[in-house]
Amino acid sequence: MKIIKKVKAPVRIDFGGGTTDISPFKDKYGGAVLNAAINRYVVGELVASDENVGLRYSGNIPTSSGLGTSGVMNLVWLALISHTKDKLKLAEQVYDLEQVMGLVGGKQDQYASVLGGINFLEFKRDKAKITRLKLPGKFIKRLENNLVLVYTGKPHFSRISNKLMIDNLKKGKNVKNLLRIKKIAYEMKKSLLKKDLEKFAELMNEETAEREKLHGSIVPLNIKKIIRIGMKNGAIGAKVCGSGGGGSILFFGDKNKLREKFKGRVIDFKFDFEGLGWV
Repeated sequence: MKIIKKVKAPVRIDFGGGTTDISPFKDKYGGAVLNAAINRYVVGELVASDENVGLRYSGNIPTSSGLGTSGVMNLVWLALISHTKDKLKLAEQVYDLEQVMGLVGGKQDQYASVLGGINFLEFKRDKAKITRLKLPGKFIKRLENNLVLVYTGKPHFSRISNKLMIDNLKKGKNVKNLLRIKKIAYEMKKSLLKKDLEKFAELMNEETAEREKLHGSIVPLNIKKIIRIGMKNGAIGAKVCGSGGGGSILFFGDKNKLREKFKGRVIDFKFDFEGLGWV
């Protein structure tokens, strides 16, 4: 079996603003997301034998983790079969493809993956504004050293969670909450630029509280239980990853205590600053 092309792309953790990058909210109000690529990857290969050509994938991410894996898989697939190496063009093409497929989702996963790093993303209709946060290396390390990613063990299906939230939006039920979630993303960006991590942790808690109001299934009892356990074991902030309902929880706090408590559920990571790459 011969490898014709190989591509590697990171998944992301989202700090704040998720769901505001989804239509029709982003089209009417504009969306804002703060997220970061991490060194957990989807790797894809275009392979050929004497008989056929095919694709194969591998990854070091738990199933349905809430880290944008499905969008990254689509990105890797398109990067493998496309001749372009324009990363932003690929991100937009993946989003367009997912919309044609009828998937309810936004653009943050694709942009985080192609860009790498810590980015503040603003979306309005078809436009995207990218602000890469230029943070000192020592502060980035300090941020990393206070973040612990925990897999809940419950699969996360963003297409279901997103549809439930957007259905509520169309009924006029959660516009206020989504507007607050969008504003939290701006406040999180400000707190990082000011190196105020206590404020950042407070905003993680507020983001989760507002997200819970979007639909009853977003922060179910098992997720609340894991958050409570984390808060009793060194955490001062907790953010459900992705659209919620399962997947992973990002904690801010005492890394050693949290790692000791959650053990095998912890997904170790560091930030990825390279983004999508052809290997």
